[in-house]
Amino acid sequence: MASKAQRRQAVKHFSGQQNPTNPQAMDLAAQHHNAGRLAQAESLYRQILQAEPNQPAALHMLGLIAHQGGNNALAVELISQALAIEPDYAEAHCNLGSALQQLGRWDEVLASCHKALAIDPDHAMAHSNLGNALLELGRPDEAAASYNKALAINPDHADSHYNLGSALQELGRPDEALASYRKALAINPDHFMAHNNIGITLMELGRLDETLASYRKALAIKPDYARAHNNLGLALRESERLDEALASYRRAIAIEPGYADAHSNLGILLLELGRPDEALASYRKALAIKPDFAKAHNNLAEVLEKTNRIEDLREAISIAKRSCPGHPFLAIGEAQLLKRDGDYAAARAVLEEVREPAVADTRFVVARAHLLGELCDRLDDTGAAYNYFQEGNLRSRDTHEARRADAGRQLARIGVLAKRFTAGWVADWRAVDSSDGRPDPVFLVGFPRSGTTLLDTILRSHAAIAVAEEMPTLQNVLKVVERLPGGDPDGLAKLDPAQLTELRRTYFAELDKDLEPEDRLSAVVIDKQPLNTVEAGLIQRIFPQARFLFILRHPCDCVLSCFMQNFKISDTMANFLDLNDAARYYDKVMSLWRQYQEVLPLRVHTVRYESLVEDFEETLTPVFEFLGVGWDDGVRNYAETARRGKRITTPSYDQVTQPLYTRATGRWERYREHMQPVLPVLLPWARRFGYDEL
Repeated sequence: MASKAQRRQAVKHFSGQQNPTNPQAMDLAAQHHNAGRLAQAESLYRQILQAEPNQPAALHMLGLIAHQGGNNALAVELISQALAIEPDYAEAHCNLGSALQQLGRWDEVLASCHKALAIDPDHAMAHSNLGNALLELGRPDEAAASYNKALAINPDHADSHYNLGSALQELGRPDEALASYRKALAINPDHFMAHNNIGITLMELGRLDETLASYRKALAIKPDYARAHNNLGLALRESERLDEALASYRRAIAIEPGYADAHSNLGILLLELGRPDEALASYRKALAIKPDFAKAHNNLAEVLEKTNRIEDLREAISIAKRSCPGHPFLAIGEAQLLKRDGDYAAARAVLEEVREPAVADTRFVVARAHLLGELCDRLDDTGAAYNYFQEGNLRSRDTHEARRADAGRQLARIGVLAKRFTAGWVADWRAVDSSDGRPDPVFLVGFPRSGTTLLDTILRSHAAIAVAEEMPTLQNVLKVVERLPGGDPDGLAKLDPAQLTELRRTYFAELDKDLEPEDRLSAVVIDKQPLNTVEAGLIQRIFPQARFLFILRHPCDCVLSCFMQNFKISDTMANFLDLNDAARYYDKVMSLWRQYQEVLPLRVHTVRYESLVEDFEETLTPVFEFLGVGWDDGVRNYAETARRGKRITTPSYDQVTQPLYTRATGRWERYREHMQPVLPVLLPWARRFGYDEL
């Protein structure tokens, strides 16, 4: 949209073949126009046109008022009339381009800007509008060049600095983009869109605290800026402040009910919160608003697939292919459906048709690579499978989560715990009564990809057992421990009754979030979190009567499977992006677990994954004896439990809906060549756990 100065120039620069017969009326109209008194200006322009119907300056300025009022179709009509009379009217060509932008007619915007610049090569706004069209048409390098030309002519134009920042952001030059946005703010501190885009860029750089501050600055200037509320929700979700993120998305939708992106993002969060039905409703709202919204179709397919609603998935993919045919985002859902149908070769072909340049979304690229790895593994093409898994892990490093994650932090914590938990230190613990009327839970632990989800699903099928699946039950407990005299873990040694009561209360408050009220009364409550293995010392101190179900799988199969998974990256999961790091992490975790068993009176029953899939009843009978419950034939229907239950949040969500299978046992042998560097670390553990090396 033209600035006040450019509106003044619209009359002065008019070089038509005929001058207004009433220049005083034009000047007065321009004064009203520049002062924002649009009704008075419009009235005067119409009076001029009554006297001179073909007066191009009045037609142009009347069109500009229509543009300012949002009636861009009328603006195009009026300005086009002016140009039919005076074809060399540069300012009118430029403003015609501005109106056409609002109508999304980008090719015509290009033409208008080029005409303006052919007449006046130093027309800064025409260069800027040309940049807008080029950026919208996916030509950010040319757009940046146009914005730079505009700024060479008018360096104080805030919007051109802002738009140059957008182009630089598209070109993957975030530091330069930030500099441009900040120049825009130096000229116009209330440029809320610049604050918003600074937030977007900082989020790409993983600087979340600054990101949040930028979005809040945008909203302080414009509280009803729906886009900033949506973006704030994205940043809060990345910061794991999920309740606040939920509120931000809902605020964006309250301001702009037709904001399809906000509905879709709300759905992603609701799925993460374990509310798949609400997530489905959000995706469907997004698609009702924007039927060709490929990303929402992809998200809808994801929740249907992860909740094992395969026939619904089949219908959703069919609708998506009709709504946005050929869109690469649909390939994941289509391939997942073909995989479920057992047609691995066709699923592979669908994904391999999508080349990376077609989709710039890093999460999509990572998901595609990992799914291709799974399919190639099923097709026994181990070389291709390994390469795809490696590609997925390499690209995972480009995600926001990976940029924030530090694999070394978890290793450092394991080192601290290993140094502290000695027999002598444990012997000096102050005795404290832990009885508070609530039985100590059972902890299902192991290592990721060891079979904990399978055992969890079997156990939750028992009428007397309730399971909390992978909840952060110990996170808040650890925060309390850090506040104890001596900190974490030294504060555990001198616990007094009040401190122990607070720790137990904090734990149960978190546990109960994932349990229905009736489940809290179950004979056995199981907290399933594989890597609570690392926290067994803390657990033993707070829950001295706790029991541990430790599920064990061949170390080579376990580590290879972790490398193959598309985990959400955290400090822990960052260890699985590289096979050597995964093996080192396994070694550290198992060494600590062995140390805990040596210095603490842990009550442990070990379940071998291989035994569970080969001899179901013989393996489970002693498990139930350890838990103090009898056999329940309902556990044989564990796959049905998985299909009708809530969304399983681990990568095993589809595997536990199938009959028991042994194809994953000994899989590492097919990848022995790739695993050679880590076998010296893992095979000693295999022998220690009683696995015969094949």
